[in-house]
Amino acid sequence: MPDPRAADLRTPAVLAALQELGAGRIEVLDEVGSTNEHLTAAVTRQARGAEPARPWTDLSLVLTGHQSAGRGRLDRVWTTEPGTALTFSVLLRPADGRGRAVPTQYFPWLTLLMAAAVVEALDRLAGAGARIKWPNDVLVDGRKLAGLLAGLVLDPHRPPAVVLGTGINVSQEELPVATATSVRRATGHDVGRSDVLVAVLGAFVPLYRQLCADPAAATGPGGPLRRLVAERTETLGRSVRAELPGGHDPVTGTAVGLGPHGGLLLRDGAGAEHEVTAGDVVHLRPAPGPPGRA
Repeated sequence: MPDPRAADLRTPAVLAALQELGAGRIEVLDEVGSTNEHLTAAVTRQARGAEPARPWTDLSLVLTGHQSAGRGRLDRVWTTEPGTALTFSVLLRPADGRGRAVPTQYFPWLTLLMAAAVVEALDRLAGAGARIKWPNDVLVDGRKLAGLLAGLVLDPHRPPAVVLGTGINVSQEELPVATATSVRRATGHDVGRSDVLVAVLGAFVPLYRQLCADPAAATGPGGPLRRLVAERTETLGRSVRAELPGGHDPVTGTAVGLGPHGGLLLRDGAGAEHEVTAGDVVHLRPAPGPPGRA
């Protein structure tokens, strides 16, 4: 008998909806340590010649009823009660209509576009009022509702791919930390995980296709995807501290916009501008006025 923790994610209707969106191979697991690690390992095995009959193509998915050893940025552990969160990873092989690979410098936009898709889906399903916290969290009223984590997958025979994992708190009543929330707690609405899954991917796939078609135009100054993400990003216009990797001193300033490759533009107290491309951002307080640019 199928494990009830994943039964809602493997119904024929859900699988058909995912295939209609263009999903490749779909694997639904009752429980797994990490969907990102599982999918990365599977794609790596395929690159070495295994599983030739069931290729991991673009938009392939791993879904789970329960992720028991998930991790977020800075290797933070994140686990919740079985059956209460939506956790999935998608394989992305970004290429244009002629099959030309999208340059890797545009890959950071993939996480931001998935975050924007989560915002759109949860607002439509539950009126969540969600916002993006750069670079990979979704918040409601300042509390974390969803987190994303992307990793690069290298293959000697083809361009690099991305495994993008998404975890959304759907029906939890209790969360590991006081700064987290769920759709149920934030909105009072009970929504199904499968409904959230289809809505999120339904919002993400068109954005992904638009990025692949012309990344420079879509994310350059005034580009539609850069505007879309900026409009949904709570970090912009705020005073923030960016904790940088590699032991570098943190940068404090006002977040004034997004860079051409998804970085966060900060203006410090002396008026100098910095672009943060990686790190952990702390929201300090609201900044007066709108951000300088998208």
